[in-house]
Amino acid sequence: MKLRLIAIGLILVGVGAVTLAVVQPTFGGSSGSKYITSTVTTGTVSAQSVATGTIAASTVYGLRFGSMPDIVSSASTTSGSGGTTSSNSSSTSSSTSLTWPVQTVAVTVGQRVTKGTTLATADATAAQLQLASAQATLASAQAKLTTDQGGPDSVTLAQAKNSLSQASNSYSQAKANQTNTNQQNALSLSQAQAAVTAAQNQLAADQAGGALQAQIDKDNAAIVQAQQSLASTQLKVNQSNQQAAQQVTSASLSYQAGQLQYQAKVAPAASATILADQAQVASAQTSVNSYQSAVTAATLVAPADGLIIAVNVLPGVNAPSAYAVEISVGPMVATASFAESDISNLKIGQTATVSVTGAKVSVPGTLTQIVPVASTSSGSSSVATYAVTVTLTSPPLTVLSGMSSTVTVTTASVDNALRVPATALQGSATAGYTVQVLNSGS
Repeated sequence: MKLRLIAIGLILVGVGAVTLAVVQPTFGGSSGSKYITSTVTTGTVSAQSVATGTIAASTVYGLRFGSMPDIVSSASTTSGSGGTTSSNSSSTSSSTSLTWPVQTVAVTVGQRVTKGTTLATADATAAQLQLASAQATLASAQAKLTTDQGGPDSVTLAQAKNSLSQASNSYSQAKANQTNTNQQNALSLSQAQAAVTAAQNQLAADQAGGALQAQIDKDNAAIVQAQQSLASTQLKVNQSNQQAAQQVTSASLSYQAGQLQYQAKVAPAASATILADQAQVASAQTSVNSYQSAVTAATLVAPADGLIIAVNVLPGVNAPSAYAVEISVGPMVATASFAESDISNLKIGQTATVSVTGAKVSVPGTLTQIVPVASTSSGSSSVATYAVTVTLTSPPLTVLSGMSSTVTVTTASVDNALRVPATALQGSATAGYTVQVLNSGS
C-alpha cells in the first residue's frame, strides 16, 4: 500500500496505531521480495532555523565622575548588532572640565553588583565651588528679572527724583544768572556811553566859551579815553553775555538728560527686556542643575544589577575624562545572522534555544528583534543575512558576553504527526513524496 504525503514525511493521524514503513526492498534467494522496515511513530515534528551568533549583555553603562550614567552600547538598536549612544552633553561638559581626585574604589572587574551599590567616590570640592558660583549668578539674574517685572523700588525712585530736581534747579539758576548778568552788563554799557556823551558835551561848552587851546586839547583827550573805555566795556559785555547763555544751554541739556534718565528708571521694562531676563535665568538655572548633578555624581552607584566589566580609576589619582567604571546589565542576549531564506519564517515572540559553546549549556530564549535591513557578506557569494536578537531566559552565571553561540528558532510545529525515516520517502519536493506501508500480516 502507498500513502501520498502532503508534507515532507508528515501524516496526521487521530490514533496511535503501530505501522511499518518500508525503508527499502531486499532481494534474497526466495521467490518473494523482502523489505527492510521501520516502525512509524507519532509525535511532534518541528521545523527550525539555525544560525551562529554571539552572546552580549543587553546594555552596557559607562560611569564617569560628575555625570549621569551613559549607555555605551545596547542590543536594542536599529542596527541589531548593538550600538553606542551619545553621552549626557550638559553634565558631561561640566564634569570633564573639573578635576576629580579619586578617594575610594569599591569594586573590581568581574564583580557582580546590585542596583544602588556604591562603586567609587571622588572629592567634589571643585564641583562645589562651581556650584556656588552658578548659584550666585542665578540669584543675580533672578533679582534683575524681579526688578524689571515689578518696576523700581522706593529707593531708586527717590534717587531718580532727586537727580531730576537737581538738574531742574541748576537750569533755573543758570537762567536767573543770565538775567542778572545781562542787566549788569547793560548798566555798565550805559555808563560807558554816558561818559562819552559827557566828554563830548564838555568839549562843545569849552569851545563855545572861548576856552584856551590847552583846555580844548584836554577835552579831546577825555573824549578819546571815554570812547576807548566804551569799546572795552562793549567787548566785556559781549563775552559775559555769551558765557551766561552757554551756561543756560548746558543746564538745559543736563535737565533734558535728567528727564530722560528719570523716565527710563520709572518706566516699566519692555517685553524684550523681560524675555532677555527670563533667558538669563533659565541659562543660569541650567548651570546650577548641571553642577548640582556633578556634585551628586561624585559618588558612582550602579544604575542596575549587573557585572563590572571595566575599572579605570585608582584611589589617590585624578580620574580620567573617560569612563571610570563600566557595567553590563541583563538580560543577556544572543545576536545571530540568519540567511534570507529563513527570515520570512521568523517572528517576534518565537521560542528559541541558544547553545553557548564556552559555557557548554543550552538556554531557552525568546526572539525579541529582527532587523529589517540585510547585511551583505564581502565574499563573492554576496549572501544577504539579517540580524536577529534572542533574549535569554535565566541564563547561568557562566554565560558571559562575547561567547559564541548557536541559535535555533522553532518556526513551525505539528503534534500527533506520523514520523518515518527520510530513507522511506519516495518522490521529490516538487512532485510530492510517498511512503510504502506494509499491510498487517504481509
